[in-house]
Amino acid sequence: MKNFVQRAIQKIDQLDSNQIVEILKSQSSDLEMLESVLESIQDGVILTDERKIVHYANSRCRTLIPMARMRNYEGMALSRVIEDEHVLHYIMLALKGKHQDEENEFTFQKGTKMQTIAVTVYSYLNSSERMRSSFVIMLSDVTEHNANEARLRRSENLASMTTMAAGVAHEIKNPLAAMGIHLQLLKKAFERKESLTLGDAERYLSVLEEEISRLNGIVVDFLFAVRPMDTRLRLAQMTKTLEDICSFVEPELEEHSVHLIKDFASSLPRLEYDEHLLKQAVLNLIKNAMNAMEGGGKLILQTRLDGDHVVLKIQDTGIGMDEETQQKIFEPYFTTKATGTGLGLTVVYKILKEHKGDITVQSKLGEGTVFTLTFPVPKSERLALKWDTVAEVHYES
Repeated sequence: MKNFVQRAIQKIDQLDSNQIVEILKSQSSDLEMLESVLESIQDGVILTDERKIVHYANSRCRTLIPMARMRNYEGMALSRVIEDEHVLHYIMLALKGKHQDEENEFTFQKGTKMQTIAVTVYSYLNSSERMRSSFVIMLSDVTEHNANEARLRRSENLASMTTMAAGVAHEIKNPLAAMGIHLQLLKKAFERKESLTLGDAERYLSVLEEEISRLNGIVVDFLFAVRPMDTRLRLAQMTKTLEDICSFVEPELEEHSVHLIKDFASSLPRLEYDEHLLKQAVLNLIKNAMNAMEGGGKLILQTRLDGDHVVLKIQDTGIGMDEETQQKIFEPYFTTKATGTGLGLTVVYKILKEHKGDITVQSKLGEGTVFTLTFPVPKSERLALKWDTVAEVHYES
């Protein structure tokens, strides 16, 4: 249809009045059909030109966000049409391409219920003029979608807590059984001798002390895994922290014939992180890698800048993992070791989430494992990077 109209315009001087009328009728019919479609959808749609003048707004918009009470918005400035200042502010930033760090969801009271509306702005590039000629503003009711996500998160949290509770019960059962047995042995020893010296009771008491310490460790690990972390974020250079970690673990790695390779990017933006928690997470992964390379091997720590994120990769040449293990390693109390609580990687995962980051794993049996940690670059550092890039380009030109 678009090509037909363009051809008709090119030959307008060759068309008689009846042909032009027919073309206009056809276009009018198409526009009516398009408007009917836009009126039938559940989303609100606003079309504006580059001057932020409204060309069209379907009736659904009025039910989603506060708008001026008018029968027709065509030809009006967007700032006079949208009455909510927060929505308007977001849209104005989006029209300028400066909305990346802004929240695009807005909540409104609708009777006795709360309604959440997501605002999305698209630009339409006119190929003939090679410049932005219009914008499409979409208003979507995401209330039910968000509620479903919240229910899913609650279900996942409940399942996680159930798994952890089962793990705690399993972990506690063994030391309690050992304590019960040795208390019985201690009681029988009393019954036989009627009195015991400290030396006689020592072997029973030492086991009880050991199992009590073990129980305490289980509780401490459990509380650390489930309690909110006291995260103290500071703007710092990750490379320096990683160098400190490497200096600390290198002697132990050498004892296990593990060759450490550092491949750190020459310049990285500063990140907001808790140094203590980051060291704990990285050390945990390094220890796991070392244990996976019993006969020695290579451990590679690599950092790179990837867009608005800094990526840290920890790669070993150890025994690797199968697919099933990879899917479970971040679950509480899952472990492939004969000893250990199975909370180490759960804690690492939690630390990454506290930093608004992510962790993934790739592994093959007999070939080794790669853990990839991703950290977001703070807004202030992203702006600094952009200015540095602009300055560099300017300098080179």
